[in-house]
Parts: sequence; C-alpha cells; structure tokens
Amino acid sequence: MKKIMSVFLACLLTAVLCVPAFAASVSVNPKATLADGTVTVTMDLPAGTDLATFATTLTYDAEKLEFSEVTFGAGDMYTSKTDTAGEVGLFMVWSASQSDAATLATITFKVKEDAGGKTAFSFKDTEATDSTDAALAVSFADDALSVTLSDLPPVDEKIPSTAGKYAAIGSACAVVVAAAVVAGVAIKRKKSEA
Repeated sequence: MKKIMSVFLACLLTAVLCVPAFAASVSVNPKATLADGTVTVTMDLPAGTDLATFATTLTYDAEKLEFSEVTFGAGDMYTSKTDTAGEVGLFMVWSASQSDAATLATITFKVKEDAGGKTAFSFKDTEATDSTDAALAVSFADDALSVTLSDLPPVDEKIPSTAGKYAAIGSACAVVVAAAVVAGVAIKRKKSEA
C-alpha cells in the first residue's frame, strides 16, 4: 500500500509541476486629451489590484510634442526618466500594495508650433509585481492611444507672412485709382459746363 501511495503522490506532484502557472494580471486605463496647446496623458488603475511595483516607458512623437512634466498620483517612491527624446520612463514602488483605484501618473506635453494631424502614444518595457513579489501581466485598455492636434496644413502650405503687406499695397492702389477716376469725372463736368 505504501508503494502505491508513493507512486500516486509522485504522479500527482509531477502533474502539478507540469501545469503552467497562470500569472495574475493588472489592467491600466490610459487616456490622452488636448486642451489649450497641452496634451495630457493619464494612467488610471482600477480598484482591486495588488500592485507593489510598476515600471513602463511611454513613447511619444518628439517632432510634434515637447515633454513638460510628470505628476505621480500613487506609489510611496517614484521617479521618471526623461533624458531620451520621445520617451518617458515611469517607475513606482509601494511599501504596501495599491488596491484602491488611483491615477498612477499624469504626463503633460506642449504641442510644438505648426504640429498638426494625429499623434500617437504607446507603452514598452512594462513590468509589474504584486505584494508577494510575483510578476503581474500588465495590459493597457487602449492600445491605440492617440490625439488629434489640429487640422491645420503643414507650415509650407500656409499663407506667406508677406501676404498682408501685398494686400495693403493693393488696397492703397485701389483707393488711388478710385480717387483719380472721381477727379477725372469732376474735371470733365467742369469742362462741359464751361
């Protein structure tokens, strides 16, 4: 009987070790908005997570946007890395895990002059752990995060800055021509009366 029980336990242990462990996951909800020439990206975390560490890199179009600042809304220790154009690294650590809904971070950008069309954001190098130091699978609710900056044409299609000067010269010429016509009509009337 002991032999059968040993074989059974060995088979059970082997089966348990062969079944892949399912990692817990956390979903982050990013949003991008535009107001008064500033693009704001917020990263919201729903309630019920067990987030102890979080790291990610937000990528953006450095030709259209200029990084302004990061404001963290959660975490006991946090920092950002912004020395590479087009990337904002975010790193957060909790002494106890984050289980309440929270805004992890708010990142703001200034829209560069003459930037138009859409600009997109994405996340890379994302890692997270829970309070037991187990890895968490991270997903982002909006994989196609973007914002429309404007519908203005590119710089080379704009009206040249000298156009106003030419319009003023044209208006002045029209006034002079009109005055000459009025004077000519007046002179012609005086000659016909005499």
